Amino acid sequence: MVNQTSQKSAFWKAFLLTIIIFIIGISIGVFIENKRTANIEAVLLNSEINLLDEQIKANAFQEFNFSCSDSMESAFKFADKIYAEALKLEEYDSSDKFTDILPTYHRRYDLLRVLLWTESAKTRKQCPNEFHTMVYLYDYDSKDMKKKAKHLAMERLLIDFKYNFPDEVLLIPIASNLDIESVNLIMKKYDIKESPAIIVDEERVIKEIPTFEELKNIVFNSNNT
Repeated sequence: MVNQTSQKSAFWKAFLLTIIIFIIGISIGVFIENKRTANIEAVLLNSEINLLDEQIKANAFQEFNFSCSDSMESAFKFADKIYAEALKLEEYDSSDKFTDILPTYHRRYDLLRVLLWTESAKTRKQCPNEFHTMVYLYDYDSKDMKKKAKHLAMERLLIDFKYNFPDEVLLIPIASNLDIESVNLIMKKYDIKESPAIIVDEERVIKEIPTFEELKNIVFNSNNT
């Protein structure tokens, strides 16, 4: 009888220990998820502040006649901030296990990128031939292996191109499949049915993967076609 009581006691102790460990595990998971969400919101809030700053600077450029070099330097600095913050978002995207809210954050982030593009286009009109914009339309979280391979090849080319022309090319990646109406209108305007695709200087559209030299010729001769 004593042995049976001892076994029951050991069972309940093990059961309670399992419950405690489970609750601690869930609590830690919730804490980590909340921290990730807060960090992502901080990244997006910072991007929105930077964008507002960029819009104010664009208006100031028109009102106070800043030089093209100042305006261009400002646009590139903002693009660098956007890129750095996008990398942070991608880190959370690859590690997230608890929620499906990240696509919503991506939609907000891509809206910021569209606004960056429109502000850059205005700057290019004020300062023609000072720099080139390359808008890269891609599929977010595509499950199609063939399409993913094409995206990867295009991304490698663009990264290499940006590396070789860091001060002459403004590269702006935008997801095309997150049901953002402004992006849908852009794709309709340029007759883009699917991604990946590249829009160069608001004029030329590249739908197939070019060679490095072909891309160089398109970008740096886009204003002459």
